[in-house]
Amino acid sequence: MVTNRFETINLPSTLRGRSLQEKVIPTVCNLKNMLTKLTEANGDVSKLKQWEKRCFKAYQLEDIKNDLLSIEGNERIKLIRDHILKGEPTQFGANCIDMYLVAYVTENHCIGKEQFFHYMKIMGISDKPNSAQAIWQVGKGDGVYLEILHNDGTIRDWNFFASWIKGN
Repeated sequence: MVTNRFETINLPSTLRGRSLQEKVIPTVCNLKNMLTKLTEANGDVSKLKQWEKRCFKAYQLEDIKNDLLSIEGNERIKLIRDHILKGEPTQFGANCIDMYLVAYVTENHCIGKEQFFHYMKIMGISDKPNSAQAIWQVGKGDGVYLEILHNDGTIRDWNFFASWIKGN
């Protein structure tokens, strides 16, 4: 639990119906790389590699694909952030939820990659170091790219997380 100047924010273990303990799938593609490949393919999702397609689908980007391709940089980041906040967490796949999981563990339990791996193991999410590494790397990387997490996995943008938790 963290108190900012506006309110107290608790990171629950379930994000509006989406459990952090179920269907947490290690992925190898981060959002930034997938967006680069999507741009290079002129928006043709069929030209993406299988893991890039999973990332695209995990973020439910089909609805905003044309807008994504017409903007860059901070505008693109803002669009994706708004898209996540407007969406239902139960509809998003592993890549998107990995960001929340990294923040949840870091803010509620411990900071650091090794501690994250330990949490993954004791909670029964994954006892394989490579799987935990993939979840950490994608969750943290996507969170840093979207400017909602710091490099150590702690929360950078508490307002984003408050809105994500509340659904507004």
